[in-house]
Amino acid sequence: MAYLPEDFCRKVAAARREQGLTQSALAKAVGCAQSAVSMFERGHPEKLSIEFVEKIAGILKIPMEEKTRNNIPEFLPAFSLQKGYCPNPACLSNIPYIINDELFVWPELSLLTGNIKYCATCGEVLECCCPGCARPITEGACCQSCGHPRVMATLPPGVSSELWVVQRRNEIQQWRSLRSSHAVLK
Repeated sequence: MAYLPEDFCRKVAAARREQGLTQSALAKAVGCAQSAVSMFERGHPEKLSIEFVEKIAGILKIPMEEKTRNNIPEFLPAFSLQKGYCPNPACLSNIPYIINDELFVWPELSLLTGNIKYCATCGEVLECCCPGCARPITEGACCQSCGHPRVMATLPPGVSSELWVVQRRNEIQQWRSLRSSHAVLK
């Protein structure tokens, strides 16, 4: 998660356009999602890790001053109480279920404190806002404000969602059992 001023995000967008790159091409070059680049350029620097921002700055030849790189506020009371979730539908921290023949994913919330910014299970950058309305997250699979699902899960055509949910929950249970047995051994 990068702590950068919004004007730096706008500078990235302008430099990308000047060089004739699309958001998709830039995202592919650095190895992140196009949607993360889009949100970053719209003034949400927390959507990309500092490593991705440094790669983007290198490609676009935008100098990153040390003060920009280390622009982390000394005291973040609101941030320290903020919660995040993994947006990866394949992550074992997200529990799938079905309501009225519709597939949903219930993400496990993590408290965002200090340098915790990545999912401990799969390494994805944690989200702290609704993908639909950008409001702070609350418990549940969908936003209480706009109803948008937090994690979008789609299955290939012909795959039974009921069967997939049962199999996935079994995988999650096995993984959690294995994880807890390893924790006991340590």
